[in-house]
Amino acid sequence: MKLRWFMGFSFILTACSLDEIKPDESKSQLVLIESVSLEVPEPSGLTLNNGANALYVVSDPPDNSVYKLDLLGNKIKKLSYYGDDLEGISYDNRDHTLWIAEERLREVVHIDTLGNELERFSINFEGTSSSSGFEGILLNPSTNNIVLLNEKLPGTFIELDSSMNISLEYALDFASDYSGICFNTTSGNYLIVSDESQELIEWNFDKRIIKTYSLDIEKAEGVAYNPETDRIYIVSDSEQKLYIYEFQH
Repeated sequence: MKLRWFMGFSFILTACSLDEIKPDESKSQLVLIESVSLEVPEPSGLTLNNGANALYVVSDPPDNSVYKLDLLGNKIKKLSYYGDDLEGISYDNRDHTLWIAEERLREVVHIDTLGNELERFSINFEGTSSSSGFEGILLNPSTNNIVLLNEKLPGTFIELDSSMNISLEYALDFASDYSGICFNTTSGNYLIVSDESQELIEWNFDKRIIKTYSLDIEKAEGVAYNPETDRIYIVSDSEQKLYIYEFQH
């Protein structure tokens, strides 16, 4: 009986640890290529356009604007949209438009690349703090569904269905907060940046944390990735800078 009890107990321990999968210890490194100052006050969310030859970024209050930049951070134009509390942005390759996360209002706004508002959706998510709301937004190209990151209290991965209703809420617990998100179309993994943890985390639902990269950046709040060049772009809110990294394998 003791042997059976020990074997059963060991199985329970093993089963409980399956969800705590260790990050990949591969030799992939995140190497800084360049950092540049931006003419964008308090840059937050970041996204690449369809041709991966330009970036769109949103700025925090009080500016609350959307900017188009080249890949070296030079300002191309300022869009006409003016928001309430802009935090996240994602490019829609299907019709070349943009999706924006309004943190305080808990809304998703759809605009064109001139800044004209096309539609607006209130998202019924009950967080515990209006100042720790939607920080990241992503149009997942594999599902065509909108994904939102609730920063903290609680940190949550939220997926919306085609009617813009919540179809999935998944609690996140691997960082102190969750500031930005993008998608690697090659691997099918998400890349999530944490301001407070100063980390970039590669993550998916099956393996959980794939790998974690330390960031020497204050207030990293937006992230975009180009799988063709293996380059990743991160903006710092407080430093008002664009950081350009490259994955080296």
